[in-house]
Amino acid sequence: MFNNNLSGLFNRRRENKANHPATRPEMTPIDWLLETAALLGILIFLGFVIYQYPRLPEIIPSHFDGAGIPDDYSSKSSLWFLAGIAVFIYVMMSLIVLIPHQFNYTVKITPENAVRQYALAMRLVRYLKAAIIWLLFYTGYATIRIVAKLESGLGTWFLPVVLAGILVPVVIYLILANTGKKRP
Repeated sequence: MFNNNLSGLFNRRRENKANHPATRPEMTPIDWLLETAALLGILIFLGFVIYQYPRLPEIIPSHFDGAGIPDDYSSKSSLWFLAGIAVFIYVMMSLIVLIPHQFNYTVKITPENAVRQYALAMRLVRYLKAAIIWLLFYTGYATIRIVAKLESGLGTWFLPVVLAGILVPVVIYLILANTGKKRP
């Protein structure tokens, strides 16, 4: 019984996605700003790592506790790993916004609401892309400051600001996506 219900749920989801119009809304100035912020974040992060890497000691902080204090250390190459994660996120999220008709939505997608729903979802992805890249850059920047003994950690404000910076836009998206407002 459970298996049949689960199978039906997945089939309905597949059918619903198949009916999503394959269109992409035009980018607005806000979308261009978010894309620019993300690309600028990647370029600054990579430039920063290239500049700082030769000056770093072999062992640097690589993990932080909830209060932002370093609690694990590793090779300075972990800074390249952090930059690599930022580049990976940039590329993947840039590709994801190309297929908004494949996203899962909290509302039924119809020809009438598709452009608005796609625009809202794509803007959320663009915002999250830029926010995560700048978050990773700040983590690398703070790591360098800790190594230079200019800071003792990320700060107690770091985790609450990161959580709010990610969760608040998601909640705003959910409210906008589930209301009848005309503009994203």
